[in-house]
Amino acid sequence: MNPASRHRSTRDRPAKAPLSEEAVVDAALAILRSEGLAAVTMRRVAAALDTGAASLYVYVSGREGLLQAMQDRIFATVELETPDPTRWRAQLHALLARMHRALAAHPGIAATAMAEPPTTEAALQLVENLLGILLAGGLDPQDAAWAADIFALLVNYAAIEADVRRADRREQADELYATFTGLPPDRFPLITAHAARLVAGDGEERFRVAIDIVIDGLLARAGGTTR
Repeated sequence: MNPASRHRSTRDRPAKAPLSEEAVVDAALAILRSEGLAAVTMRRVAAALDTGAASLYVYVSGREGLLQAMQDRIFATVELETPDPTRWRAQLHALLARMHRALAAHPGIAATAMAEPPTTEAALQLVENLLGILLAGGLDPQDAAWAADIFALLVNYAAIEADVRRADRREQADELYATFTGLPPDRFPLITAHAARLVAGDGEERFRVAIDIVIDGLLARAGGTTR
């Protein structure tokens, strides 16, 4: 047999990169971005790393543990704010926008965070930062605590909406506008009269308005004038 035709020895093959939690999460995130959350399974991640699924359990405790590690990696990319009473509202918008972008860039992760609120180090740091900004704004501690939860829900819902509306939003808005304007005005006078307003704004604009509405409500509730 011609030596050139023989299969290469395993000694001649490039050595596999050593397994680690970082490598496992890297592979899972790559699959998430290219194939979606449903494709992120222990078996699929193991195949991407050229190993067996059982090997991954050294680093993550099953798929739920893997998802938590992925959440932690994503949340850790969000830059935090140093709470400043003179510009707390702008800081709140900036932090929440970064949280939203991080989740929207990883389709499906927001839904996992809704199913079971994350309690990883990075997620808790975000909650800590949210509370710090709200308290810097002069909010009552109880209102600040509830508001932190409300804002976390807003971020998740906005990211989930982005997941399910990956198609052209303008096209969807036009279709919805046509539906609204095609309704009988005698039965739906307000929807037909305000159809354009009901579909106005892109996802980011609507997200920002939602944040402002909550902030204004909190300030009115407290009788404050902080801006």
